Amino acid sequence: MSQQAQLSRRERQIMDSLYSRGEATVLEIQSDLPSPPTPTAIRTMLRILMDKSLIQRHKQGREFVYAPTSPRRPEGTKALKHVVQTFFDGSFKQALAAQLASDDEALTDDELREMVKLIKAAREKGN
Repeated sequence: MSQQAQLSRRERQIMDSLYSRGEATVLEIQSDLPSPPTPTAIRTMLRILMDKSLIQRHKQGREFVYAPTSPRRPEGTKALKHVVQTFFDGSFKQALAAQLASDDEALTDDELREMVKLIKAAREKGN
């Protein structure tokens, strides 16, 4: 199991904030969290994430700015695989069907055309 999958709910929320923003200060992270804890509590969790080598920080003016140590795309791929395995019995087809059937967010014609291109390219590659 990956280290990302072993995070607490708050640690996951902080990582989500950092991946979404690219990098962030404590106050920026705090603004992204539901029922946010105090800045001191966030700093403690950030220190734990640094100890796990999941984030890094650098000084910018008077503040520290935090950023993930792993690029967004590979971590997103790992997270997607985890969701597909956990909620869709490992079937990407079921996951895609659920997304396409969802009323939450309809895909545009351009997005659907792009998906068809990606499927054709994967088929040609033998995936």
